[in-house]
Amino acid sequence: MDKAQLDALTAQAGSRSLNSAIFNMARAYSETGDLAEAAMGRSKNADFAGPLIMCKSFSVEMLLKFFIIIEHPTAKTMVDLEKLGVDLRGHVYSKLFDRISASRRRNIGASFSKLSSKTTDEAGFRDILKTKLGDDPFVFWRYIYEKSGTHHCDLQTLKMVVHALGEAAAAERQLVEPKKPAT
Repeated sequence: MDKAQLDALTAQAGSRSLNSAIFNMARAYSETGDLAEAAMGRSKNADFAGPLIMCKSFSVEMLLKFFIIIEHPTAKTMVDLEKLGVDLRGHVYSKLFDRISASRRRNIGASFSKLSSKTTDEAGFRDILKTKLGDDPFVFWRYIYEKSGTHHCDLQTLKMVVHALGEAAAAERQLVEPKKPAT
């Protein structure tokens, strides 16, 4: 894709809310992880595991940040968030999850319960983030080439967490995004 094609795509996207932008980027990282997984399956090259896990992990992080952002509907930019005292820096899932409102954490747990067919409350979901996924796998897997030995990640749980967060975020967006007039 050349610069003109990229500029045309960017222009089509137009202006969007901060929560919409972060939701869409999270979805794009998740889909990029799917592409890495497909490439790993086709090529039988395990080196695609790092990018797969890193992209899915970053998607989780961005979706957690989405739930923090959505608490501040007047914020349209990162500068607006900073003025409200909202700092999105950090990669630790449990710390990000703790900053989400209790009602939204319950919705996330319910979304995970529905997908996994296992009753999971907000504390259980937080535990999955912290213990099953390692609390900051994005950082760990981003620098996997620096590690020695073999490392593993529960891909099924990671993908289910991404899916549950995505479903819960999509439901939240339906509540806050302005309705577009029918054409």
